[in-house]
Amino acid sequence: MPRATHTARPLEGDYILSFTGITWNVLRSTGELSATSIASGVRDRKTALARIRTLTENDGADGWEADGHDLFRQITRFRR
Repeated sequence: MPRATHTARPLEGDYILSFTGITWNVLRSTGELSATSIASGVRDRKTALARIRTLTENDGADGWEADGHDLFRQITRFRR
């Protein structure tokens, strides 16, 4: 099993999966400490993961999941 890759700041254009406590959100990093909402209120984690995988593959970007305060764990890798 490959080791997890973590970062404090996903690159611009990367996708971020975050959990609000009830639902999952898919965000797109727009640069230094900011992101745009792509999908919000997804109740099922598997649905949100499928969405982020499709988006990252189509855009050649990476996908990250919030893994604590200012820490992100890589969940997909398609950066060209």
